[in-house]
Amino acid sequence: MEVNRLKVLIADDHSIVRDGLKFLLSTRDDLDVVGEAAHSEEILAVLAQQPVDVLLLDLGMPGVNRLAFIRELRRDFCALKIIVLTANIDLSTIRGVLESGVHAYISKTDDSQELFAALDAVAQNRLYLAVAVRYVVDGHGTSTPQSDLIVNAELTARERQILALIAQGASSTEIAGRFCISAFTVRKHRENLMRKLDLHNTAELAAYVVRLGLPSA
Repeated sequence: MEVNRLKVLIADDHSIVRDGLKFLLSTRDDLDVVGEAAHSEEILAVLAQQPVDVLLLDLGMPGVNRLAFIRELRRDFCALKIIVLTANIDLSTIRGVLESGVHAYISKTDDSQELFAALDAVAQNRLYLAVAVRYVVDGHGTSTPQSDLIVNAELTARERQILALIAQGASSTEIAGRFCISAFTVRKHRENLMRKLDLHNTAELAAYVVRLGLPSA
């Protein structure tokens, strides 16, 4: 039986980086590079022409207004998995990008195993943060060790579902529609999650999902 192969689009404005990524990905027999792009218009053109499962996105590309562009992609290509591959691991950038709904965040200084781990994670509908990125988030997050939070948190099944959707970038209205509840109820769930986990924003919730291993959908 033929295994479904991930269709990957590489988006980086440096040709040598694209070539290097294509070479790395050519060592995997479970995916195909179906296109490459050097700016935002080329990304949209490829997505309009053929199915793409995963977008490897450099945040510094021409025409990529970071959060606005990512939100546009999430709105227009809802099945697309977005892996951000960037040299920028500033905390505010990480938080903003996670809140926009990406599925993985890795650094260009990481080794190839982080890229492969991110691809495997998004293929299984899981969020992924590279070790260096998790270090930045953890270092500015809660005062309680994350391992203790995971062990001690008592989340209901619905709270786990909503947590996963929040981390995926879903709004309160979208979550409410999915579960046939009010947006007010979703907001209460969000408040309860942050209180129980001692987290303070969507980026920290997303990082928690990664460590807990919850599916993102």
